[in-house]
Amino acid sequence: MQDYQRRFVDFLVERGAFRLGQFTLKSGRTSPTFLNTGLIDDGMGLLRLGEAYAGRMLDAVGADGFDAVFGPAYKGIPLAVATAVALAQRNVTKPYLFDRKERKTHGEEASAKADAASILVGHRPAAGARLALVDDVLTTGATKFEAVALLKQLIEGARFPVLVIALDRMETGPDGRDACGAFAADTGIPVAPVVTMTEVLGHLRATHRLPDADLARCRAYLTQFGTPAAKAWAAS
Repeated sequence: MQDYQRRFVDFLVERGAFRLGQFTLKSGRTSPTFLNTGLIDDGMGLLRLGEAYAGRMLDAVGADGFDAVFGPAYKGIPLAVATAVALAQRNVTKPYLFDRKERKTHGEEASAKADAASILVGHRPAAGARLALVDDVLTTGATKFEAVALLKQLIEGARFPVLVIALDRMETGPDGRDACGAFAADTGIPVAPVVTMTEVLGHLRATHRLPDADLARCRAYLTQFGTPAAKAWAAS
């Protein structure tokens, strides 16, 4: 685990974005951990978040490996903006865009000839654009699958060099497949997490912020729902 990852975990915990307890996930599972980047709601916090995403994105594909940053509505919107700002601080100027949940019905964007403009906000990508995707976590991947399908429909030849997420929960889906690995296999889009669940838990344990009771619940959860690597960590 690198220093920037440790600082990122510290930041998530300090801001209350990563929490221990008992939480019902979108998947219906009851988890001892929860991440909500939506709780980071001020300028300095968004800057820190964007710095982590920008750094991971550049590590994964380089400054020349993508043309724009896309975040799916709604949580992906501030992530895309924050990432674009953080990239600019590194002298990497890239536009951002996101989708509307409802098609725009007025103004020039509502034209029948402007399907992409009526759904996408921000940058208008050209055919063949390479869009780096950002979101907070990947559990079932449903939101990301929908976003990719939409972008392929709206932008001819759209390509997706990477999906950057804050945290790989290291869980399997209902079909028993590694959620991140399955998304990458099914879409051809590599998933680049800033940190993984075992890295987060290991860092919290090393810094005495993971009580024994919470550790036990995390081990039990990963033993039941974790990827092979997570199960191995839980058993160690």
